[in-house]
Amino acid sequence: AGCDATEILTARDTPIVEYDEIIVEQGTADGFLEEQLKPEDLEAAAAKCGQNVVVKRRDGFDHSYHFIAAFIESHVSFHATRLYRKLHARNAAIKHDFSGTVGQVIKCRAAVARGPKEALVMETIQVLPPRSGEVRVKVMANALCHTDVYTLDGHDPEGLFPCILGHEAGCVVESVGEGVTSVVPGDHVIPCYTPQCCEAECVFCMSPKTNLCPKIRASQGRGVMPDGTTRFLDENGKEIFHFMGCSTMSEYTVLAEISCAKIQKEAPLDKMCLFGCGVSTGLGAVWNTCKMEVNSTVAVFGLGAVGLAVIQGAKMAGASR
Repeated sequence: AGCDATEILTARDTPIVEYDEIIVEQGTADGFLEEQLKPEDLEAAAAKCGQNVVVKRRDGFDHSYHFIAAFIESHVSFHATRLYRKLHARNAAIKHDFSGTVGQVIKCRAAVARGPKEALVMETIQVLPPRSGEVRVKVMANALCHTDVYTLDGHDPEGLFPCILGHEAGCVVESVGEGVTSVVPGDHVIPCYTPQCCEAECVFCMSPKTNLCPKIRASQGRGVMPDGTTRFLDENGKEIFHFMGCSTMSEYTVLAEISCAKIQKEAPLDKMCLFGCGVSTGLGAVWNTCKMEVNSTVAVFGLGAVGLAVIQGAKMAGASR
């Protein structure tokens, strides 16, 4: 009885406030309708305690999987809307207080790559405050990309060691350096390893054909910040290189301001981190590289983060198959 909806509502004098509406799909040809399901009893119990219950009686449908499949889309939409509301409320309630670390050296944990083909080492490192045009962030979520593995295996010609890998992350801004205006402490951001300066004199940013902005590309390749120095020190005070301008396999990292893509705080960082590489790569392959047309037929090899994003992008672009 403790799991039966009718019994639960019968025992109540007030509605369950967590549920603004309850939807029930019921086939009128269901063989269990009169003896066991009895939707009219549920409706009566709901009316008694003021619970908003809507029973949708579907003529001719029985208790089969076809019945479930026929109305699953509307139910997914129904629950997605309410789950989003809960997620929005939960994320909006999360507050971060960084007042004790602003301007200070932060000691935190990081997975340090000491050399090619060597296992990552969890170490306590020092993360220096951001300088002019820089942003220090707290890394809340990370995703592993094949490029991280490629570099760790020693195949990346720009791979420098020791370094902190990682470039797919969801972060919260801890503090900002002088001159930073696009983000403030508490903002949620996605680090970008190919950021755009969007300056009028940048021919790459102004071109519709590419976004390979060279503003900080050279310093990224050398494993340092745009001013030529690092923000990471190990326990012995020795420098640790940056990786792809991100280095997100650390509890805190420092980014160039243009590397910070600000997102809505309601968006879950453990999912949005994939936009740092996998999802954006897949969508870009469809929209920018292939320039997919409506009614195209698409072949996708591999269904990791990139492959799944290709399918999503293809659907959004109007692919027929």
